[in-house]
Amino acid sequence: MFRTFSQTELTGNTRYEIILFWNAIVNSQVPPRVLPILKWPGGKRWLSPFIAPVLARELTGTYCEPFLGGGATYLELKPPAALLSDSNAELIAFYRECIDTPEQVVAAVQRNSNEEDCYYRIRRSKPRTAVGKAAKFLFLNRTCWGGIYRLNQRGEFNVPFGDSGRQICCKSDVLAASSLFAAAELECCDFAKSIDRMQNGDVVFADPPYTSRGQFNGFVRYNERLFSWDDQQRLSDVSKSARKRGVFVAVCGSFHRDVLSLYENWWVLKTERHSNVARSTKSRKSVCECIVFSRKPVEPVAGLDRITGDFIASVPHHD
Repeated sequence: MFRTFSQTELTGNTRYEIILFWNAIVNSQVPPRVLPILKWPGGKRWLSPFIAPVLARELTGTYCEPFLGGGATYLELKPPAALLSDSNAELIAFYRECIDTPEQVVAAVQRNSNEEDCYYRIRRSKPRTAVGKAAKFLFLNRTCWGGIYRLNQRGEFNVPFGDSGRQICCKSDVLAASSLFAAAELECCDFAKSIDRMQNGDVVFADPPYTSRGQFNGFVRYNERLFSWDDQQRLSDVSKSARKRGVFVAVCGSFHRDVLSLYENWWVLKTERHSNVARSTKSRKSVCECIVFSRKPVEPVAGLDRITGDFIASVPHHD
């Protein structure tokens, strides 16, 4: 009944696109892609080359991303007007500081090393300046396990060292992304506040933490504290209201009956990727996700299905 877009398939397309991008760069035809500064669990870097053209065909006004995270889709789309928001105050403060003082933030980060003793020393530190706070946020994000942002009950970041060995940050990437973020309106707020501002011709791309009734792995349990099932229902309600105002809405979520039932008569594309939220690569399983659209996109999308009662019933039930 439905076709699945796999991460491997899309990543293969991405490799081909990178070759085209590189050839065009050499010939000075198009600028290079701008990549996210942050590593963000559930981020759409792998999907953004596919989804950005779909959103671009619908956009005549303002682009809204109410769960900003790493901002991969915004950086791929590069819309002329955008409202980017998140309820994570530290995240928004980080981006604002990168806009104001990107070189200082990078310099502060690069004084540290991606080693365990340095990681825990920085994690315990309490910077007083805005640059210091932004540098700590970036350093921890790039060197912690899985790029996870998690606080304990005292409001302290408590994710362990990732031991990834990766480069902490690239100055050119930070400068390029910061330049694009400077062109957008940034706000720390609940997702409903941002979506309620959108009108006819605007586009909303909502990629919340994934939760659904019946999925109880450790990561989803943590997401439940960030974004509850009640929040899922609120997102559905404000998205439906936006749809009535002529807004094109795309919502990402688990390919699960509970989630699909919130968007009956919308359109759905099933996707599949490998989860990176696991200590061992052997434990990283394939994850079924989806994007639901408020109307059938103008840009042709293979594998779309209408979300009807029969379609929901055909989705295998899983816990």
